[in-house]
Amino acid sequence: MHQTQAVRPTPWAESEDIRLLRGVATAMVRLAETTGTESLSRPYPEEAQQALNDTVLACLLLKADPPESLPKLVEWAALRPIDGWTFTLPADAIRPGSLLLDDATRQPTQLCYEWAVDAEESTALSERPFMGTAATRCQEEEYPEAYQAFRSLLIRRPVLTYRDLVTLPSADDGLLGPLGELLHDIYQPAPASYLDRKRRIYTACGRCRTLLHPTTTGGMWCERRTCQDRDSVRPGREFRADDDGGVHLLIGPLRQWVAAPGILEERLARRLVKCGADVELWPDYGAYGMRVRLPDGTTLAVEHKDWASPALLGRRAAPPLSGPPYDRCVWVVPAARLREQPTYRTVFERYRPSPSPELISDRELVDTVRKAAGPRLSGVDTTSDEPAEGLF
Repeated sequence: MHQTQAVRPTPWAESEDIRLLRGVATAMVRLAETTGTESLSRPYPEEAQQALNDTVLACLLLKADPPESLPKLVEWAALRPIDGWTFTLPADAIRPGSLLLDDATRQPTQLCYEWAVDAEESTALSERPFMGTAATRCQEEEYPEAYQAFRSLLIRRPVLTYRDLVTLPSADDGLLGPLGELLHDIYQPAPASYLDRKRRIYTACGRCRTLLHPTTTGGMWCERRTCQDRDSVRPGREFRADDDGGVHLLIGPLRQWVAAPGILEERLARRLVKCGADVELWPDYGAYGMRVRLPDGTTLAVEHKDWASPALLGRRAAPPLSGPPYDRCVWVVPAARLREQPTYRTVFERYRPSPSPELISDRELVDTVRKAAGPRLSGVDTTSDEPAEGLF
């Protein structure tokens, strides 16, 4: 399965409530990408107006007080947990207290993105059109190095200046090859909502390098869960608003579905190699996340999935449709996610359509490699050298 091929969610009993929740989630993502949810401006995206209309109608049918305007709907998404709306959803579809928007920044939560891409036709909010183009071009020119370089760029440099956009295609002996021209499509001018207006500065996260968002309380917020979970956000590089022609940010779908899991995949790959495995990231132009050959000869097709909703993740569970052969297919979730949600595996299993892939934690995968290596690891230090926000 190339990165662009859709993983169709397994059918569940469709209802107006499910469609309404998807619609509101899509509206919040669209607003964040265009007008900004913290300072709405017209014209509103079509999806936002439709979500408001649908929510008002649902409330009126239930004789409940509806949101009076789009700003009110945004307020609901930031302050009212989903289980406090009028939705009637399948069991375990959401955790109690979950929000669609972060209350301090009005930015979409991880769960909001997941509901927005749940519909089969939601390619506009996924990474598939962009990564599909990249994979196709590199295949046509038989240039896997360009695909690897392109993917690494998205993971390691989610923020670029305009000068970078112009110079990167010819840098490093033109390693990006046929993909250099795509940069102007996937890196867009950084939204003003990320700007420190007083200092005219954008600040990158010191951990994942995406832009930090100012909060209503004067702090800084990172959209990455692993960065949020630390004691405090760690500011990194600062960009002046007019640096080298202006600051550009990787578009939301690629930050969410390529860069974020890519950070975890690269860290996990380094740990697995240290434990004795042979690892290839994004084989066959992104057929799957990584091909892991264990010391005992077993080959795994591995995808890293840090999803908030095990139900939505389970609905998408499917083995790769193409790519290098393997013995087992596994989807890896952070061990921390399983500790936070003790029923995560159970819910995933309830909603999955097929027995493959297996769901395991990153810690369990590392332990599997260690056991396969056996005595070979004797005397070898396999403790993680990753920063504190890394594995497990």
